[in-house]
Amino acid sequence: MDQILKAFPNDVRFVFKNYPLPFHPNAMPAAKAAVAAGKQGKFWEMHDKLFQNAKELGPDKYEIWAKEIGLDIDRFKTDVESPETSAVITDDMKEAGKVTVRGTPTFFINGKIPTARSFELYKSMIEEEIKAKKKP
Repeated sequence: MDQILKAFPNDVRFVFKNYPLPFHPNAMPAAKAAVAAGKQGKFWEMHDKLFQNAKELGPDKYEIWAKEIGLDIDRFKTDVESPETSAVITDDMKEAGKVTVRGTPTFFINGKIPTARSFELYKSMIEEEIKAKKKP
């Protein structure tokens, strides 16, 4: 995604939706940690910590990482457990279900799911969408 965002800084809008897989025991708690961090403006910082440390996920780690990224820990703990945080994730999952997301990550380019994961394919699809949009 970094490559795409750098290649198309004015043409691509990246939207992230949570879809914690039910068979992954740490997926929902990690999603809650990211959403809670987002309430303090640090979603991406927590997101990056979670993905960089995917083999170490666990509630004790979320608080350590929250401190590392400068969150108010008491507020973070409250937000992790809040119904509003769960509602954000539930809404994301409902939206994913409507567009037949089956796994993570799933990418869409203007509503189309690429047939493979490669910078070249994504770039090509984005260029096609840009051309189509510019046609009179």
